[in-house]
Amino acid sequence: MSQRRITRRQALIGGAAAAGAAVVSGVGVAKYRSGGSPAPVNSASASPAGTTAGPSATPTPIPTPRGGVARIVSPGRFNFDTFDAQRTGEPSVLEVLGRTHSRLVDWADSADPKFIPGLATSWERPDLATLILQIDPKARWDARAPTNGRAVTADDVRAHFTRQLELAKGKLPVGQRPADFAKLHVASTGILTVTVRTEGDPWALNTLASRYALVQAPEALEALAAAGEPSPEHLRGSGAFRFTGRGEGGRLQFESARGGHLLSNLDGLEVFEPGSPDEVLARRLDEFLAHDRRDAATLHAEGRLVETPRYEDSPVISSFFVGAPPWNNSALLKAISGALNRKWLSDALFGGRADACGPVSPASGSFAPTQQQLAAYPGFGADAEVEARAARNAWNAAGGPGLGAVIIDFPSIFDPLYSASSVVIARLNEVLGAQFRAAVETYTTISSKAAEGRYGNGRAAFWFGWGPPLPEPDPSRSLVETYSSTGPNAAALGLKASPLDARLAAIASVPANQRAAAAADAALAILEAGGAGVITWLLQRSEFFRWPYLSGSAPSPFWRQHLDYARALDPKAATFDGRPG
Repeated sequence: MSQRRITRRQALIGGAAAAGAAVVSGVGVAKYRSGGSPAPVNSASASPAGTTAGPSATPTPIPTPRGGVARIVSPGRFNFDTFDAQRTGEPSVLEVLGRTHSRLVDWADSADPKFIPGLATSWERPDLATLILQIDPKARWDARAPTNGRAVTADDVRAHFTRQLELAKGKLPVGQRPADFAKLHVASTGILTVTVRTEGDPWALNTLASRYALVQAPEALEALAAAGEPSPEHLRGSGAFRFTGRGEGGRLQFESARGGHLLSNLDGLEVFEPGSPDEVLARRLDEFLAHDRRDAATLHAEGRLVETPRYEDSPVISSFFVGAPPWNNSALLKAISGALNRKWLSDALFGGRADACGPVSPASGSFAPTQQQLAAYPGFGADAEVEARAARNAWNAAGGPGLGAVIIDFPSIFDPLYSASSVVIARLNEVLGAQFRAAVETYTTISSKAAEGRYGNGRAAFWFGWGPPLPEPDPSRSLVETYSSTGPNAAALGLKASPLDARLAAIASVPANQRAAAAADAALAILEAGGAGVITWLLQRSEFFRWPYLSGSAPSPFWRQHLDYARALDPKAATFDGRPG
């Protein structure tokens, strides 16, 4: 069965979505395959919730051959709304702004999430309420009018975030997470010194490194706010590249912006929408993301390409209202989880191109429990048939047969694409008993049902499909928001105060460089509770191919455009010979 590239518009669930985050808040979210994560480039651990400091210098690019124009691929089709970073809700806009603009701080490798310098060369957090950042004196705005290559100042940053606070009072796309920015009050306390009052927010650095937190020049805002296709006349950023226009086939064209705080190894970039493997084989593209297994097989057979697995951005999940029968009985949820063994499910749905996923996805590397730890919980074992027998016994003991028909909603975009309803329903009926029934609904309907607690609360029902995209490389904030009894998901999931709250609070109370262990511990506690309202099944994988002559950051589901300055072409590589100029 092949995978096809899918785009889904965001379907929101009332207050939970507005509050920011949670699993049911974005039941249907744009299936834009967002870019990979940056590789660490002379980075250090960042400053979390204590008296700690971030890196003291801008990372130096790894010495590599200089020059040339790399031809790379976007993970999804371009879909531009506005080029105002504070108003857009489209991840594909980062294919432009993520290269032309800069954040104060950025994410490094998602396998070991850390903050690295952006516009700020260093930061310190003398207390939980204060964050002090130093702007890189080398940072410059675009050399073209109206910014004319002037230095980026702390006052520019203050003006940017003052505007962010004003915009947060209005209606913005949920991906902007305006409530997060509303907690940050930014002042310029020196020409290059920014002081942020955080209201004690432990995730302040996460917000400054978030997807759309790209600092904009005050004099360029009017042009940026214009909707429609990107134009070189609209974009005046401080990033490593400047946008020069659209080329043949709609590709995005960039040239390196010399003289700023990031020095690109390349002369330029061309970014293409997803194409065919033939373009890679002819080296008209230097890399390719194979969502379709047939494309992967074609490129694998070439033999000379570097192949790397890349996780997709949205896990497959189910959600349950656990504040009332039947799903307040965690034994029932554990039985369902055990019946759908993750290895078996990956093979049956995706031909093995997916990995077992718990409350922390494997895309977050060191934050996720190990496979050995997960194997102790239903659904993660090595032997699907052993788990099936245990699941049947647990279902019967917990009164599962007395529930009668159990209805499972499958999103119409998920089924019949993967034949998910037939696969999942057949397995549950085989393992637990012939009482499961499928229904196919739109994501909008599923979102509404989840928000109203209709997957439970006296109803034997749940849903099965893609959840919202992974929000950021560090999963800590998302864990707290999703599973806390005081969080934005509590009403939709029926969460009540429990010992799990203390495990989640521990994540927020430790320094960022100690969060991985606390997050993994909380994830195991969530599994012990039967999922605490959310069962996460799988995270799909695609294959990423790159010609050996191109170096760059490793692929992952998180944005990585800010590290494209470290890409490099090596004309001395054997495979470079014959590459079209």
